[in-house]
Amino acid sequence: MMNSLFKIACVTLCFYLLAGCGAPLSQSVSQNKQAPMSDGFEVDARKSFADIPIAGSDSIDISRSLLLNSGEQWIGQAVIQSSQSIEAAFSYYSDEMPTYGWSLITSVQSKISVLNYEKGARFASVKIDANDIVVTVSYRGMADD
Repeated sequence: MMNSLFKIACVTLCFYLLAGCGAPLSQSVSQNKQAPMSDGFEVDARKSFADIPIAGSDSIDISRSLLLNSGEQWIGQAVIQSSQSIEAAFSYYSDEMPTYGWSLITSVQSKISVLNYEKGARFASVKIDANDIVVTVSYRGMADD
């Protein structure tokens, strides 16, 4: 009987912990602003995506971004709202990504521009279009089995 109660208590606790992980953040975080979470903690999204450049006037769209891990080992996708033109954003990322330790692999500049980088065991793809900038970072060879 005690064993069953313990299992029920563990399952209930796990349920509430996982439900708390889904707490919504604000729609957008801009430089020097923090998005309050529902429990009062504050999140500085720029620190979470630590090894990619984000222009001072740009903001991260938290509702459309995915972050696994944080700091210099994060993987996922950062959706960045930008007021820069496609050309200016392309130039910005071409110049700034290497200062964060990324090495350019390939790039295409057009209406939808793409820059591909590598850094250690990670790969980054920067897609720039008229609506936003999407930086996707993953480990190289993740699909290899």
